[in-house]
Amino acid sequence: MKTRTLLFSSSLAIWLVGCLVLFSATRWQGGTGLLLRQLAAGAVGLSLGLALAQLELKRLRQLTWPLFGAGLCSLAVVLVAGTSAKGAQRWLSLGPLGTIQPSEPMKLLLVLALAHLMTRFPARRAGGFLLAWVLTGGAFLMVAAQPDLGTGLVLVAVAFGMLWVAGASPFYLAGVAVGGLGALTFVLKEYQRDRIMVFLHPDLDPMGQGYSLMQSLTAIGSGQLFGRGLLAGHLTQQGFVPENWTDFAFTVVGEELGLAGSLGLLLLCALQLGSLLAIAWRSQDYPRLLATGVAVMLGFQLSVNLAMTMGLAPVVGIPLPLVSYGGSALITNLAALGLVAGLARRSQPRQAAMHPLPLRQRLPLAG
Repeated sequence: MKTRTLLFSSSLAIWLVGCLVLFSATRWQGGTGLLLRQLAAGAVGLSLGLALAQLELKRLRQLTWPLFGAGLCSLAVVLVAGTSAKGAQRWLSLGPLGTIQPSEPMKLLLVLALAHLMTRFPARRAGGFLLAWVLTGGAFLMVAAQPDLGTGLVLVAVAFGMLWVAGASPFYLAGVAVGGLGALTFVLKEYQRDRIMVFLHPDLDPMGQGYSLMQSLTAIGSGQLFGRGLLAGHLTQQGFVPENWTDFAFTVVGEELGLAGSLGLLLLCALQLGSLLAIAWRSQDYPRLLATGVAVMLGFQLSVNLAMTMGLAPVVGIPLPLVSYGGSALITNLAALGLVAGLARRSQPRQAAMHPLPLRQRLPLAG
């Protein structure tokens, strides 16, 4: 099976699982409105992904800075005139079309910007390394100000992954990581500090900050091996797990499909990420950085969401890619996958594919 076919098949299967999860999680509310909106967003995302798959890389690079600039402007508008919900100001109203969350497409826009930048200013040089962090830092600060620390961490993870593949010094990367962890204490809001404390001591506030985590663990554990059956999860159908159609969507899989269904979903995710990494492995320079950035973007969100849901990480606002409800996230992810599928169509097998050196050494960037 061709890599791009495997990428498309696994991604489509994950999205279909997400539609089932959304229908089950919101059925107790007595409507299918969220599912219909998610299907509409999926149609938009697929169309955009197909368009990006056909777009010439030269044209894509020409559009990079205008698109990235527009993304930063939209983040600035959110801070001034955005729509607020649950203490966060992250959305722009589009009238009858609903809302858009500009921080979601910024993930892909940062991938495009860093890939373009690092092929002109190599990351192994101090100038290119600093420029990459200027772009990332600007986007991170604007997203964190909403506040949306989860999305900000995705941006940072994307930068780290792409810089490492581009040949940046591990010592420089380690220095940035240590400095970032030190500065994080000044960025965290009070409720985010409370979430960390609840993660360390789940029984500290079982009916407040710790409620979602305790209910999540209960729902996943109650599914046992084969689950209670689709649409038959007691906690899911009665709405006991907060946000189980967004950040805690995996709890529906765990309760209704059990360990077997959860492992099946994880296998699909592994096939998807493996396809992305295989495309990056066969590519070089600009296409390689694009594929790497998308793989890190999706892989980091997947890892953190699962860890958060199972009590292995503090609760942060990171959705499960292609599964959690959210039109902006779904469109962004499908567009990113379409872009990489286009890279796979253009790439050719190379003689160096079996070379024993690590990827970042055997495929140095030009310049």
